[in-house]
Formats: sequence, C-alpha cells, structure tokens
Amino acid sequence: MEQSEFKYRLTESTKELIEFTQTLVVNSISTNVEYLIEPNSREVSTHLNEQELDKLNEINLLEGKPQFHKQVVDSLYDFGRVPLWVNAEIHYSTKRKTIIKLTCSRRFRNENDLNKIVNKFPPFSIKIPLPPWYIKGERFNINWKHQKLKRKWHALIWRWKYGKRLKT
Repeated sequence: MEQSEFKYRLTESTKELIEFTQTLVVNSISTNVEYLIEPNSREVSTHLNEQELDKLNEINLLEGKPQFHKQVVDSLYDFGRVPLWVNAEIHYSTKRKTIIKLTCSRRFRNENDLNKIVNKFPPFSIKIPLPPWYIKGERFNINWKHQKLKRKWHALIWRWKYGKRLKT
C-alpha cells in the first residue's frame, strides 16, 4: 500500500466515524481531530518480527500523547506495511476538539493481507462504544466513559434492578 492511500483511508474512515457517531449521540462532534494510538497490547511477544518490535517500541513512546493526522500516518505506515487492523472510536469530544482512539494490531502486513470484505477502508474499522445503559433508538453522550458519577449511578441501578434476579 502506498503511503498516500493509507493517508486517504485514515481521512475517510475518520469522516465516516464522525458522521455515523453524530447520528447516535447528543454531542456536537468537532472535526478538529487528534488521535491516540494504542497497540492491542504493549507487551513484547515472540510472534512479532524485528520490524514489528521496533514499531511497537515507537508506538509505546506515544502512550497518552495525542497525535495529528500526519504523525499517525508516519507512526503506522512502515514501507508499504500497515497494522493488520485498526479499530477507530471516539475517545472524547468537545465542540472544539475530538480525540479518536486508534487501537491497532501489533502485526504489520501488506495490503493483500487486510480484510477488505468487512472493512470499507482497511485496515480501519469504525467502532462506537455504547454505554451499558444504552437503549436502542435513544441518543447518548459520547463522553459517557468520562462521567464517573453517572456510570456509578447506572451501575447501582442495574445491580438493584437485576441483581436480585441473578441471586435466585
């Protein structure tokens, strides 16, 4: 895969993620985007080759540091090889900025190894984290993971409502 093609797929999957998420949430999602890159595991593994280990070390240095579009392309593109898969989800969004979390495979492959049947812009796959209290058809706050009090309140209600049934 050419670097320009990888860049295009990142751009298009980001647009699709924002558009689709906007239909499900109450928030206004900004198109001013930064990315958090996270490997599916930060551990060194024997199934990774030397180049993949180098990329893993490079990605591990970016932990918790939002990256711009160009930096993501530079970090995840390796001479025609890209992560086998990249799950993209909105981590946090305000009216001014959106942080997209890219959880990626530690294995880097050529384009022919990517899943073109499932993903529209391989290796990118868009995901939307739903809150545990999500009711189909109702909009929710995309920042629900960062609202600790509300999460605890819903967990308490869930335990009260369903906990009795689980014990019997």
